[in-house]
Amino acid sequence: MRRHIVVFVAVLVVLGAATAGATETGTVPPSTNPANRVVYPANGQDAEQQMKDQLESYRWATAQTKWDPYEAHDVLVQKGYAAAQTAEQAQGGLVRGAARGALAGLAIGAIAGDAGKGAAIGAAAGGLTGGVRSRRQRAAAQSAADQAIAEFQREFEVWDRNWSASMEGRGYTVK
Repeated sequence: MRRHIVVFVAVLVVLGAATAGATETGTVPPSTNPANRVVYPANGQDAEQQMKDQLESYRWATAQTKWDPYEAHDVLVQKGYAAAQTAEQAQGGLVRGAARGALAGLAIGAIAGDAGKGAAIGAAAGGLTGGVRSRRQRAAAQSAADQAIAEFQREFEVWDRNWSASMEGRGYTVK
């Protein structure tokens, strides 16, 4: 489970390490075609005109959807880091639970007359409890990461349909 979260974070970092919302400031985003669509200039537009049209379509799609893929990507990366940290912190739950259980069992066993046996029983019970809690925390972190990815994908599909419609309206074939 932890490996999935680490891979998720690594993929996000590789896909877009330095991104900043560019549409409101008027700067150019890292790519004006983030879905890497094939764009054919059906009306003979030159490369410079195509770049201008792609930028305008990027800005139009962002305005229509009120969603910027690069800003959303930054948020997704942050959620991925948070999920990875949660999973990493939960990893030691079994050991911490066993240690707490052993201490409690030691105290109870000492009162009952067999501290060693009490510590062993406490460690086993605490380890089980800590392990279950640790697995639940890792599962929750993975679930949060999966939900964030799914939401990003849904929003990106809507944004991309708007971008494609704008490009087609400007005389391009988009696939």
